[in-house]
Amino acid sequence: MRLRIHNPTNHLTKQNRDYNVFWDDLTNELKKEHSVIENRHYDNAHFERFNVKFDSLNNQDGLLMMECEYLIENLDTNEFIIFSVSDDLTHCILDERSNPKLKKVFLSQFIDYKVKHHVNNYYDKYSPWIYFPSFNIDLDSYYQKRLTLTNFIDKLYFKGATNHRPILDFFDKDLITDNHSINTENYFDDLIKYSVGLSVAGVGELCYRDVEYMALGIPFIRYEFQTELLEPLIPNYHYISIPYDLSIPKHNDVHTDRLGLYKHSKIIESKFKEVVSNKEFLNFIGKNSRKYYEEFLSPKNRLKNTISLINKHL
Repeated sequence: MRLRIHNPTNHLTKQNRDYNVFWDDLTNELKKEHSVIENRHYDNAHFERFNVKFDSLNNQDGLLMMECEYLIENLDTNEFIIFSVSDDLTHCILDERSNPKLKKVFLSQFIDYKVKHHVNNYYDKYSPWIYFPSFNIDLDSYYQKRLTLTNFIDKLYFKGATNHRPILDFFDKDLITDNHSINTENYFDDLIKYSVGLSVAGVGELCYRDVEYMALGIPFIRYEFQTELLEPLIPNYHYISIPYDLSIPKHNDVHTDRLGLYKHSKIIESKFKEVVSNKEFLNFIGKNSRKYYEEFLSPKNRLKNTISLINKHL
């Protein structure tokens, strides 16, 4: 195939998130089998949207793209597909939904009822995809370090911004780590010492730390995911799950656990107390989540599986 790739990037975005590294890896892999033209460099990619224009767009004024989005155009058929790691639905995700040349949109943050509400009759074009860790670091080395440990600290582990996660203010400080900032290397050396991670939504429901927990084989606890991935995450198999409480407040029409109230934090604490001494169950969850990571989210297999999606739909 003759392909043209649209993905706003520059020297700063390449130092940003792991998915930026993935875009480079994916481009290089596509070049092995196809003739590829790149429309990728954009000086302002790290702080503003890139207006992409090509003939098969419905809107000839262009399509706004962010650095977390990657569009592949088939120059032989004029069809195109989109991959997005955006925390929310964007212009790039929605604006061309009625275009017959748009064959598929793959979303990292795929919440079924939200997608249906916004795309209506074009729902079949939208599919769950994968998610990524925060940075391009050697997570396997920390996984191997964790395998050498035999005793773990029985507290919920969470480090991250709290200003948009008010639920964290309600946790018993004896059951959860302090939230002081820590550099990346020390973070992972610290994290692997704990028995259970806490998962709370960021801007999107899926968070980088969720993938990092899985990569390290650390069981994590959270309210059941509303977000779907291409290969389903199974509650109480891949992670420790609490049934979603519909009294949790909403943001942009989506229940968002980071906005949870006192009672919602206590439900998580209760579940933690129930499972923390059950080492067999924690090992079961940790092994299953690590296996999921290896098969679907590790650098090698996320690339292989994404190439398969491209070959299938384009």
